[in-house]
Amino acid sequence: MEGDQLASDGEQIRALVHDYALAMDNTDTAAFSDLFVTDGCLVVRALGRDEPVGVFRGPGPEGVGMIARMLGELYAATLHHITTHRATIDGDAATGTTYCLAYHVLAGDEGDVLETIGVRYEEDFVRTVAGWRMRERNATRLWAQTTPVPAGPLAVDRAAGEARRAQRSASGD
Repeated sequence: MEGDQLASDGEQIRALVHDYALAMDNTDTAAFSDLFVTDGCLVVRALGRDEPVGVFRGPGPEGVGMIARMLGELYAATLHHITTHRATIDGDAATGTTYCLAYHVLAGDEGDVLETIGVRYEEDFVRTVAGWRMRERNATRLWAQTTPVPAGPLAVDRAAGEARRAQRSASGD
């Protein structure tokens, strides 16, 4: 049973990590806040910098949820892709490391820009009556790249449009 419990705990922590990414991308400050314990915090860091860029503490849209709200206000779209995740469980506590590729589309007068960011999270988790939650999550930006977003349709968009027109023509619409 112990091995089954560890596997179940690991799956629940992995789901928590993925729920974090979904809450960020959906700008869901309530769901985002529920991922943390009441006094939990998110610390945002830049590689090689001792002082955090920002610290978000406590529940709600003015606490840890503020980062999700800010992303929703700053960007036209975001996508957080979890790549590597490892958690070490010790009873009702766990530590983890998670890597993420974060894609942020910034709308601009000169055209949209894609910010691609490599992020490493160092995490402390705790089991609560509601399930596993984050006590502290340190998000470190490892690198960033910006590229222009194509203004016109992509090749797949053009191909889909051609296929749709061909279907309409064949059906007599």
